[in-house]
Amino acid sequence: MLLLPGLGDAFASSPVLRGLAQSSSPFDALTWQAPVTEYVESLGAARDVVELPLRPTPRDLLGVIARLRRRRYQHCILPFPATRWQYAAVARAVGARRLWMHEYGGVSSALAATTANARVPLRGGHRLAENLRLARAMGLRETAEWLRYWIPASWRREKISGVLGMHPGSMAYKGNEAKRWPYDRFVALARAQVAKGRRVRFFLGPHEDREAARAAADFAGHDAIAVIREPLAEAARRLSECEVFVGNDAGFSHLASGLDVKTLALFGMTSEVRGAPIGQTIALRPSLCPACHDEGAHRFECVRRVEYRCILRDVEFAAVDRHVDRLFELSTVRQELSLEGPFRLYGKAHS
Repeated sequence: MLLLPGLGDAFASSPVLRGLAQSSSPFDALTWQAPVTEYVESLGAARDVVELPLRPTPRDLLGVIARLRRRRYQHCILPFPATRWQYAAVARAVGARRLWMHEYGGVSSALAATTANARVPLRGGHRLAENLRLARAMGLRETAEWLRYWIPASWRREKISGVLGMHPGSMAYKGNEAKRWPYDRFVALARAQVAKGRRVRFFLGPHEDREAARAAADFAGHDAIAVIREPLAEAARRLSECEVFVGNDAGFSHLASGLDVKTLALFGMTSEVRGAPIGQTIALRPSLCPACHDEGAHRFECVRRVEYRCILRDVEFAAVDRHVDRLFELSTVRQELSLEGPFRLYGKAHS
C-alpha cells in the first residue's frame, strides 16, 4: 500500500512508483485527490487506487481503513513529504506488517514505533532525492530514470512552436494559495506574449473556480488565448504541446516539466532547491527574503510577517516576461539538482 496526497508529491514519488512497478509485486495506492487518482491509474502500475476526499469525514476515513485492513498488506509506504503525524496514523491503522517512511521525529515516529518499521533519515536536497533514498532502503531496483518524473506515455504529444502554457493557481488547501503569483499578472503576461505573436493556453485546475469565472471576460476578443479546464489527462496532452510554460510552485508546473516543456516556475516562500520541477526548468526566486516554508507546519505562514512579498512583490512582471522570452529562444534548458542540503522541519533548521 502506497499513500500519495498531492499531485506534485506524487510526481516526486516517482522513484518509489518505478521501483514497485519494476519489482512486479502488486501494490495499491491510497490518494486524496481526483487528479492524483487519475495520474496513478494512467500509469497502469497499481493494482487498485482508492481515493479519499481531500477533507474526509471520520466516517469516510474509517470506512476506507476498514476496507484496506481486510487486504492484509505486507508493506505500507509513505513517500516524502508525509511530515504530518496524521499520515503515519492512517498508515498505522491500515495494519500492514511493515511501515516504510522517513524519520520525522515526534508523534510520527512514535506511531511508527508501534509496529515493525524502517525510517530513512532526511538529508535535504530535492524532494525526489528523499524518495530515491527511500526506494534504495526498500531494496527496489534503481535505473537511470529514477531522477526523472514518471509521466504516462499516453499524455505526450508533439510540441507546437510558439505556444505558451500558463497556470495561475495551486492547491487551495492549508494556505497553499500563498504560493500564487497574482492572477492579474498572469492575465497581463498572456496579453503581452500574444502581442509578440505567440499563442497562449491558459490552464485552470479544480482549485481555480474564481479564476475560471473571470477568465472568459478577461480574454474576450483574444482569439490567440484559449482557456483550458479539462480532466487531468486531456489537460496534460494539451500542455505537452506547449513550447514554454510558466506557473507557480504547484502540480501543473511539475507536470509541464515532466512533459519536457521548457518551464518557468515561480517561487516565493517555498524552496526552489527543495521543490523545483524536474526537467527543462528555470526556478525563479529573486527575493532576498530566504525561503521560510516549514515542511512540518500544518499551514503556510509568512514567518517574517511581510505579507508574502517574496512572491507578490519581488517576482516582478518584467523579469517573468523576460524569462519567458528567453525560454522561447533556448533550444534546451540544463538543470542541476541538489541531492542534499538544508531544510526546515517543525520549526527547526536542518543542514
